[in-house]
Amino acid sequence: MKKIIFTIILAVIAGIGFWTHADVAIPSTNTFYYVFHLYYDTGKLVADRDFKFVYDIIPGDYMADALNTQFPYRGEVINMVGAVADNFTFDPKQGNPKFTVGKISVKAPYVADGQRVVFYDNQNQPVLTISVSDSSFCNDDGICNADRGEDSLSCPKDCKQSLPAPPTITPTASPASSSGLWAGILYTILGILLIGLVWWLFKRRRNQGTLPLLPPPLPTPPTSPTPNNPV
Repeated sequence: MKKIIFTIILAVIAGIGFWTHADVAIPSTNTFYYVFHLYYDTGKLVADRDFKFVYDIIPGDYMADALNTQFPYRGEVINMVGAVADNFTFDPKQGNPKFTVGKISVKAPYVADGQRVVFYDNQNQPVLTISVSDSSFCNDDGICNADRGEDSLSCPKDCKQSLPAPPTITPTASPASSSGLWAGILYTILGILLIGLVWWLFKRRRNQGTLPLLPPPLPTPPTSPTPNNPV
């Protein structure tokens, strides 16, 4: 019951933009990163016992610290299925070659389905492992739990994003294509009319050439003179 109440309090704190403890991560459109509270002792790393939580989750973009050494330490964030989800490098001496013992803070990118973070020394040997599963809202169980904040962006293994159907594009005639279409129709009509006119003239001329010729008029017979009747 206490853990539930504490989780709710942390959710409110993260929602108004302040830092939140590692007991819970509030899924949202914001990004987060880990801050681990460690103790460095001559090459060794252990959790800082002065902190109740060995790490915090801070809202914001992860920004790696500048490295002032040729042999940095590194870390890997392992997800729920055992794969390396992200990695980071850091300098436990923080650029001070005389630093051998003391408290350090190490930043790392937050992973929604993170299970543990493994720290390696400059000889690539694992020196510390910290569980971060309590602050991961994505559990990679194959079920998209929206009530936990899982979605296709924060938890793609559980929430498969369906591809949207391509939009149907209806072709529209441009003014140029419309004018060209009407010009083609007009030319076709004029062509048909021209062909019809030529055909009509040809038929008329042909009909005129085949009219039967009328016989020439018969000549008028000469009129004989009327004889004079004797008196």
